[in-house]
Amino acid sequence: MMLKRFFIIFILLTASVFCFYLLFGNRVPHSISSLEKLIGNQDTPTQWHKIKRTKKVKGVALVVHGLNLKPERMQSIIAELNDAGIDVLNLSLRGHGNNYLTNPNISDDEARLESFQKVTYHLWLEEIYTAYLKVRQRAYKKRVPVFFVGYSLGGLMGCDLLLLQHGVSYDRMVLFAPALSITTEGYLLKALMPFPNMVIDSLSPIYYRSNMGTPMAAYKALFEAVDHFNKNADNKLNKPTLIFIDEKDEFVPFVKLNEIITQRKLDLWQVHAVRKDNYIGENISYHLIIDKDSVGQQMWTQMKEAIKKHFNIGA
Repeated sequence: MMLKRFFIIFILLTASVFCFYLLFGNRVPHSISSLEKLIGNQDTPTQWHKIKRTKKVKGVALVVHGLNLKPERMQSIIAELNDAGIDVLNLSLRGHGNNYLTNPNISDDEARLESFQKVTYHLWLEEIYTAYLKVRQRAYKKRVPVFFVGYSLGGLMGCDLLLLQHGVSYDRMVLFAPALSITTEGYLLKALMPFPNMVIDSLSPIYYRSNMGTPMAAYKALFEAVDHFNKNADNKLNKPTLIFIDEKDEFVPFVKLNEIITQRKLDLWQVHAVRKDNYIGENISYHLIIDKDSVGQQMWTQMKEAIKKHFNIGA
């Protein structure tokens, strides 16, 4: 009964949005007349976080954030990797952080969202591949392993890159709620695909968001990435992989993720169930599991220990 009511409400909402978009969708403020007015942001979409020179490098990791997440919110994970002797390259996908096309007629926040409304799956795949080559080059120079760490969209894109790009390989992976499959509720957003500029409010608290909301163009790129994963997933994925996910995740189905591991015979993948500390408020979604603030001190301590153990790094 509840599911039927949910579908009815969604259909009515979609119809209302459709009518609104027809009436007002073309009235985009601060429009620009040509691409020549767009200037590439001078800040690089990647940032190195290297360990102290007094320590020996034990690996090099590529870290990729989730959909509409501030790339700097991956800092807690990066700090743990650095502490374990791992150099880190943190990637900002287009539409996040400083990776956007600036426009002199609008604010930086508006310009970032404008770039977010024009992203594509292939653009993100190209960005992550470019970042991977930097990581591989440094790892080769230091003669150490290549690691991959991704959250949600980032985890999905890292897997897609491994499957689709010849020559890509990771020695180990850590994936936080990887969006390898989407819940039924999430897929309902596909009904809004004809409106790529439409912005949907995010579940995460404002201080985690790179933008106030997520445009349908970004969801389309994510859904395309999921489709590519489903069509190409094979034994190449079977690298030692640690997965963190909450059984109550609203976006990535816990059961389906375990089915993927079984059906694809990924016997080197290990799932670590996340159970947030009791004091974590309801304003933090179950999908958000990347630091102490989102899971609680006790759970985060367990996760940190699991990460170090996975990378075979002692105290």
